[in-house]
Amino acid sequence: MNARNDLKKLSDPRLDARLVLAAARLRFAARVDFLVARWLARCATNAEAAQQLLRTVQKPPANSG
Repeated sequence: MNARNDLKKLSDPRLDARLVLAAARLRFAARVDFLVARWLARCATNAEAAQQLLRTVQKPPANSG
């Protein structure tokens, strides 16, 4: 009995390296998109909070006359 018959193959020979790389690129791009979207949402929240703060701080002066 040959030892090579007892060993399981670590990779499927039907898998094309280009397809595996393309799938990895898609997963990476999806992750980057998610992180950028989350960062932009935080920036928008901070900008809205700053606008609210400026509206309350800079009230127009009362008319005197």
